[in-house]
Amino acid sequence: MNLDRRSFLKVTGGAAALLAAGPAVVRPRPSEAQDPNTLVAAWDSDIDTLDPSAFKSNGGYVTIANICDGPIGWKVRPIEGRPGFFRSRPGEFDGMLAESWKEEDDGATLVFRVRRGVKFPSGRPVTAHSFKYSFDRGLQSPGYMKLIIPRLIQVTDPAQFEVRDDSTFAIKMKAYGPMALDTVALSNNAILDADEVKAHASTDDPWAAEWLKRNPAGVGPYRLVKNEPGVEIVLEATPNYWRPKPPFERIVLKLVPNEADRVLLLKRKAIQLVSGRPGLSPKNVKSLEGEPGLKILQVPDTTCHYLGMNQKKAPFDNLSVRRAVNYAIPIQAILPNVLYGYGAQMKSPVPSLTPSHLGDYSPYRHDIARAKALMTEAAVKTPIPVDLAIRVGWPTHEQAAVWIQRELEQIGFKVNIVKESDATFRQVAIKGDHALSIESWQSWINDPFYHLSFLFDSRQKFTNLSFYVNEKVDKLIDDNMHEPNVAKRNAASQEIQKIVIDDAVWGLLWYDNWVRVMTADLSGLEKRWDTFERYYSVRRA
Repeated sequence: MNLDRRSFLKVTGGAAALLAAGPAVVRPRPSEAQDPNTLVAAWDSDIDTLDPSAFKSNGGYVTIANICDGPIGWKVRPIEGRPGFFRSRPGEFDGMLAESWKEEDDGATLVFRVRRGVKFPSGRPVTAHSFKYSFDRGLQSPGYMKLIIPRLIQVTDPAQFEVRDDSTFAIKMKAYGPMALDTVALSNNAILDADEVKAHASTDDPWAAEWLKRNPAGVGPYRLVKNEPGVEIVLEATPNYWRPKPPFERIVLKLVPNEADRVLLLKRKAIQLVSGRPGLSPKNVKSLEGEPGLKILQVPDTTCHYLGMNQKKAPFDNLSVRRAVNYAIPIQAILPNVLYGYGAQMKSPVPSLTPSHLGDYSPYRHDIARAKALMTEAAVKTPIPVDLAIRVGWPTHEQAAVWIQRELEQIGFKVNIVKESDATFRQVAIKGDHALSIESWQSWINDPFYHLSFLFDSRQKFTNLSFYVNEKVDKLIDDNMHEPNVAKRNAASQEIQKIVIDDAVWGLLWYDNWVRVMTADLSGLEKRWDTFERYYSVRRA
């Protein structure tokens, strides 16, 4: 049964008036949520593109992750104390369209053996030529991967992607790359049907980027059968997939933009899962604790939320001011009153789950007297008017901004909270026009130098949103990005963390927990480093 959003909410009791009227008014009808072969999730994101190599919306990423396999994926293991749920561990991988792989040339070359017998929906076989076309396309097409591949695996020429025979594909890197397998595991490296994509290319669009916005060209456990913007995304199990058939034959992602509606649908069991990020605010998750028929899965994550201080703009070009801001952040009030226990205090810019995390170095704690002394030391004229930019629809940022505003005004700031749409926020941030803002970042590769490079390298123009410049940090990143000695690499990471903390580059806020609320009969959810759900293993318990 396919319903538009209005009908969906109406049939399932989504209108507040119906709920208030009581259950006698609502006559439940058979729906997708009661179909044992269908998983229905409430979603807050449309697909903007199905091009794997492009940067895209959450809806685009989750869809790609479920309909297009890459060569390898991150391995998952059971979560202790969470029976039926799984998460990734650093440095562990599973074969997907590559059944095996090995290293050559002291790790500088990766060799993948293509899984035999796998076919694209067109009937054409997946071969090493498919691998090469897909990686060539990532390196050369107008997308996200053309920035990632040269930096992380030191490949700048398509000739470094080599077909040895129909079943053997090699990546010949300049040197050993500690992040090489993680980079290959990104869903952006989904393997495409080269002939299908080429058939829709043109002189003006040689990589068929426009066609791929709306059309899939890979093979995965599910296939996209419906993409109705503003309404729903529907996936169905792929016939003759190389793995056993998934427990759910059909995945329906209903677009429900209003969070209150998502909560209501969960309570009525009209959906089985709230997907997306953030999906539900910590306050609403807290309200669902103990709700009959529901359960909450939460595990620590690598997402960082921080106060961005633009060092190109006064007074944040002053070290004492930035340190004062850190002492003024009321993090011990924010954790229970904004995150409701679904997050943890940030003690270093490198997440606590990331190798080399330095969790006992930061001196910052809420201390208004210390913050005031630092403002006096900075010799800045007060009150200092400043706009604090946040994104509309990010409730934790909206709530934290009020706490931060109150404390900063005690030490000499006059704070105006400015709410911007996500698109506007990002455009203004990249141009360097925010002075103070609450930012969010997650490193999809759980490696300290992926994280440090994007966020603190002075040459990163779109992600170093504090506009931090430190030549010593730049050199430590360059010298250790591809360092094979793990101990040396971790020591360099910790040295950078100390410098960044001493320089008070960020106002340290919190790390998110990864949280999903679902019906109590679900199990098999898998948490990988990029946070995007794969539905292949989800089942009714």
